[in-house]
Amino acid sequence: MKLTTILSLSFLITLTACISQQSVILKHYTIEYPEFAEHKAEESGQLIPGSIEIQRIEMGPVYDKNQIVNRTDSHEITYYKYHQWAVKPSVALMEVMMYYLDNAHLFESVSSRYNRAIPDYLFTTTIHQLEVLEGKNEFSAHVHLEFRILRNTDNQVLLRHAAERLLPLEEKDLNLFASAVSEIFYLELDTFADMIRDQLKVLEE
Repeated sequence: MKLTTILSLSFLITLTACISQQSVILKHYTIEYPEFAEHKAEESGQLIPGSIEIQRIEMGPVYDKNQIVNRTDSHEITYYKYHQWAVKPSVALMEVMMYYLDNAHLFESVSSRYNRAIPDYLFTTTIHQLEVLEGKNEFSAHVHLEFRILRNTDNQVLLRHAAERLLPLEEKDLNLFASAVSEIFYLELDTFADMIRDQLKVLEE
């Protein structure tokens, strides 16, 4: 009798654990080209002579994971267990960047690093921080990045744009966070593109 009871209890415990595990849903989030930017089209103007190669995005190992980073203190971070990026941020942001530059009409030719042709310029991106910043009553997207254009022949930096953005969210929602990251990256990339257009002589020289 006791053995039957023990076996029954063991079965119930195992069944309950399985049901609990199945009820936990792992959510994935994407970094995408913002919807509000889809309709924006640059007016055709003077293309910068030459080709530019988009280098792989540099990102520290703390942030370039599928896990989303949450910072609650100056030196304290945690990773969300059931909320993750669908793909690593460096890969997703690279897709956004390539799409933008393919349609920005800045250079005569835009390619990835796997193109066999020798480019005139290199476009580098460094993501220093990409995280949820959580305070007592705040939930914000924190992105710290840097764009640079280098001359390929000697790696001299011709143009540089750095930004650290903190965008408060209306509520603690990681879908809003993913959207905010997409928006910040696009807007800073667009700002850098305007800088390039304003300083064409730096590249033409």
